[in-house]
Amino acid sequence: MRQHAGVADDVRSRAMAYAERMPGRQVFSHATAAMLWGMPLPPHFEGDLRLHVGVPAGSTRSLAEGVVGHVVRPERLGAMSLAGVRLAGPSDAWCQLGSMLGVDDLVAAADFLITGGEPLNRDAALCTRGELTAALRRHSGCRGATRLREALELARWGPLSRRESLLRLQLTRGGLPEPVPNLRVLDATRRLVAIVDLAFPEWRVGIEYQGDLHRSPSRFRADVRRLERLADEGWLMVQATADDVGADGALRDSAAFVHRVVARLHSRGWCP
Repeated sequence: MRQHAGVADDVRSRAMAYAERMPGRQVFSHATAAMLWGMPLPPHFEGDLRLHVGVPAGSTRSLAEGVVGHVVRPERLGAMSLAGVRLAGPSDAWCQLGSMLGVDDLVAAADFLITGGEPLNRDAALCTRGELTAALRRHSGCRGATRLREALELARWGPLSRRESLLRLQLTRGGLPEPVPNLRVLDATRRLVAIVDLAFPEWRVGIEYQGDLHRSPSRFRADVRRLERLADEGWLMVQATADDVGADGALRDSAAFVHRVVARLHSRGWCP
């Protein structure tokens, strides 16, 4: 399920307070806009309480305490309103992150933007891939443009958490075929059996992350029933826990985890 990044209460409250006196030429930008849109960012951003505020070229950037001022070309501000707050639109905010994030983190943010909660029939995606492509053209030559282009090529519809996005990238770089995020597995009557976090449908091998939230008795029983139904449909599952995947989404022992997945795929006839 989508582990929505949310916005730390202190960041939201600081943004709302600043917005009350924000001059009309200013908009929240970069990491602040990204967080307000709910984009998943690396954990260290959660502790950074500074507000990123952009102004069009020719204006004076904000010098207020606790504010990082940015001068941005007018066509790159892409100002929109969210809950009464002016901020860079989702696609422009993503491009602004090119100066702050590496490729994998940009992929996770792009996955979020083009997926939303759609695999679960929930919130619509904030962007289309075409809108991100158009934004990249507007931001041509910006800092991080090469990383942004690479990230957009690697972005996929379907991941519901930053962890799923990063794990997908690490598995493919380990030489595995690309897994399908949040695959809907149906039985012979076309009824939904389960939604598999990362799936290799050709070999009926799947990967599921079991977090601490799965420890409640009711959730545990539901997970067992779900795994049994997947087994009935011929699926082999690899269970991942916090010992395998850290809070930042990185594999703790990538070689060992990839080996476990490879073993399941080999048992189903996959050959690299």
